[in-house]
Amino acid sequence: MNLVTKRHASSRFSLKSAPPDAVVHNDPRMDSARSARMNAIDSSPHAQLALALRTQARLVSAHTLNEAAAALCNELCAALVLQNAYLGLLEGGTARLVAQAHGAGNSRRELEDPAVSAAMEEAMDQAATIVVPAAAGDDELHVTHAHHKLASATGAQLCSVPLMADDALIGALLVSASGETSLTASTREALEQVAVLAGPLLALRQRAEAPLLERLRHSLSPVRNDESRFRRTLAILAGGALLAGLLIPADRTVTAEARIEGEIQRALVAPADGYIEKAFVRPGDAVREGEVLLQLADRDLRLERRRLESELAQYRNAFAAAQSQADRSQMVVSDARAEEADARIALIDHQLERSLLRAPMDSIVLTGDLDQAQGTPVARGEVLLVVAPRSRYRLMIEVDERDIGLLARGARGELALAALPERGIAFEVKRIMPVTTEREGRHFVAVEAELQAPPAAAQPGMRGYARIEAGSEALLGQMTRRVRAWLGLELWARTGL
Repeated sequence: MNLVTKRHASSRFSLKSAPPDAVVHNDPRMDSARSARMNAIDSSPHAQLALALRTQARLVSAHTLNEAAAALCNELCAALVLQNAYLGLLEGGTARLVAQAHGAGNSRRELEDPAVSAAMEEAMDQAATIVVPAAAGDDELHVTHAHHKLASATGAQLCSVPLMADDALIGALLVSASGETSLTASTREALEQVAVLAGPLLALRQRAEAPLLERLRHSLSPVRNDESRFRRTLAILAGGALLAGLLIPADRTVTAEARIEGEIQRALVAPADGYIEKAFVRPGDAVREGEVLLQLADRDLRLERRRLESELAQYRNAFAAAQSQADRSQMVVSDARAEEADARIALIDHQLERSLLRAPMDSIVLTGDLDQAQGTPVARGEVLLVVAPRSRYRLMIEVDERDIGLLARGARGELALAALPERGIAFEVKRIMPVTTEREGRHFVAVEAELQAPPAAAQPGMRGYARIEAGSEALLGQMTRRVRAWLGLELWARTGL
């Protein structure tokens, strides 16, 4: 059993006894019986509540406003045995017909009916339920000119119920019944109950599908409820304060990664091919000028020196013997060989001195962890240690190329190191390098800065973040600067403007 059949069964409107080709409206007895059953059900509060809940479910399950309005009209016609049902919403001060029962007309032009709209506006203007012809004993005085005109044209009974949402009129619901089905007081109560529950849902759907400007106008329109008015005023004031705060000029800064380097760096290289004998320092050690940092193996040099010393002694003895014999030629040869041996000994002494790598100045060792490299062979010119002077540092900042236009020489800033995050170190920009480097798909420009009063704990190689002062600009402009720059570049690339 489908949903419509279940609803008819629950409302005791089963037509199983009628033959398939029977015309129900042509039988006055069946119309009378059906009207009697309808009146009995309408008078039941449970039936009215069930009808209101069914219409609510149809409104919630619909996807659009038009679908919800059509579902409401069809549900009312099926449950209350009505000839037709219309639903109109207030738009621009007039009632616009949104839907009618039986799926008649889907486009806006097909739904236009001036007579129906006039009857709805008549009910909305008076904010009252209007029944034409009026029921017996109904002494309320209402203007019903449009309703009588529509009733005489259609030959049906009419009932218009205004739709309310947040104490404001949003539209009207108009139903018509054939002559055999009368619009009783219980039917009117059921329609009013459905209208009370359907109004807020229809208003929400209408507001959600409205254009952006219409929704903005609605949000700024005055409200009657004091609490809602207070909340809206508070929201408007908060939005205005936020907008004003975004337009107030504020200090602009450029943040970038930075690292500390020595002002100068000295590399200590191997003077000749050899082996590492012993390392006396490690990276991070502070050394004084002249202190031995590394010793290369010198055993072969010392053996060579001893051999040359013995040769030198032999040449000197030969010179003395030739001198005693007055052999001038031998004297010249021995003296020349002695000088040669002496020069070679001096060269060996120089090589022995160079095998001891000494600190060229008071400095700190940056690289060269050779403590466990004893016996490792090294080649002539190979860099073994790198040292930098203490307390003479420079700051290298890697600024994104999109922000480099905001900086200039002499700009000041503050550095926060990862090792010393609680203390800011002031610096001043000294030079902006004219080259860029690429890393991870981004381009950076190196900026050199001078640290001012760096702490004793600061050491070369430490990294952190630098914030550089770059004038002032409104917060809104700061937040949208990169977007505006990108849009301007794309516009120029595509159009040349």
